[in-house]
Amino acid sequence: MENDWPRIDVLVLVESEVVFAGLEAALKSLKRVRVVYSCREDTLAAVLAESKPGVLIVALEQWVLLANYQADHECTLPPVLVLGDSYDTHSHLFASLPVDGFLSLSDLSVRSLSDALDRVIDGEMPMPASLARQLLAANSTVRAGGDGRSVSLTPRERETLSLLVKGMSNKQIARAMNISGHGAKRLVGSLLLKLGASNRTAAVITALKAGLG
Repeated sequence: MENDWPRIDVLVLVESEVVFAGLEAALKSLKRVRVVYSCREDTLAAVLAESKPGVLIVALEQWVLLANYQADHECTLPPVLVLGDSYDTHSHLFASLPVDGFLSLSDLSVRSLSDALDRVIDGEMPMPASLARQLLAANSTVRAGGDGRSVSLTPRERETLSLLVKGMSNKQIARAMNISGHGAKRLVGSLLLKLGASNRTAAVITALKAGLG
């Protein structure tokens, strides 16, 4: 049934008016979205203090500004969905920046946007295949400068990690490993705990640094 989930408000922090216009139109076409509104970098704190958006969509260029946001403000961030394509120059910040999912700007569509929102709200981390490939390509470079962290993973956890690096959701991991959704969620949670990571992207980065990817 299409109305068995709550509708959400979406806050957008995107500097480009053209990108915002396209994003706003796509969001307003989704039945799950109730209200779409925007803010600037200097009004983000005030807007969040006065409202409670279900998701914050932020452009890659503005994403880096969130690094110290939660430490400097009393209000917490809603789930953060990052919009962009060229993550190369920011990959070293992935583990420290608040993020709950990624959305490709070049492949942006109503369908991809709807899927990303659903997965973020469900506690998963959508990640374009292009970003997963970037992380894998950087693996050898990151290993060379590894931090020496010693992490012991079970065979199932290693299999889960390999699927996580490919950007798979919990549901996709469950299907690939022929286990239940609950089992996949438990394995991902175990990985986050062992790697000391607060989110799936941080787990992937930490694993690559430790030579586990």
